[in-house]
Amino acid sequence: MRRWRRLLAAVIMAAAGSGGGLLAAAPASADTPAPYFQIVIRSRNLPYECVQGDVGGPLGSSVTQHYCDPTGTQRDQLWLPISLGGDQWKFQNAASQLCLEARFGAVSGQPVALWDCASTESNTRWQWGGPRSGSPPFPNNGPIPSRVSGSTGFCLDVPGDSTAIGLQLQLYSCNSSEAQFFYVIRFVGGVAIFP
Repeated sequence: MRRWRRLLAAVIMAAAGSGGGLLAAAPASADTPAPYFQIVIRSRNLPYECVQGDVGGPLGSSVTQHYCDPTGTQRDQLWLPISLGGDQWKFQNAASQLCLEARFGAVSGQPVALWDCASTESNTRWQWGGPRSGSPPFPNNGPIPSRVSGSTGFCLDVPGDSTAIGLQLQLYSCNSSEAQFFYVIRFVGGVAIFP
């Protein structure tokens, strides 16, 4: 049964990605179909924690970690990957329609926030592809490096690898730690599809 669900997810992803890798923005409904994903923080404990865009505020609202919604329908925890070509992506939050942003550029310890996806600034550019070459980009796992100002060496990071709920994520020098390892996954029939 589990293999069948993984196969179903692979078929859905192949169909969604057949347009050259570009996933078009679509409004998230109550049941929120593909191509939205959760960004899950690799954790030593259960329940898992997810990257959540804090909605209701202005541009620059924070991006924090919270317990993952097990149904995969909580819109502030859902992200639409928007291809910029190659391994470059923007991640648009389904609830706010804003994108994951390296708020103050390529500097360790700076907060990650939400910003207008139409911005041509590089602060909303991220690298993604996961560690396994030849595998589809989603679902997958690995670090999420920033490509702000063409920089390399700065990654999405959980400060201190803390499991504190509501903690704001940051940009930090890439260091291959657990604090910088993420799963980008979907839920199919209430089951998380991990790579």
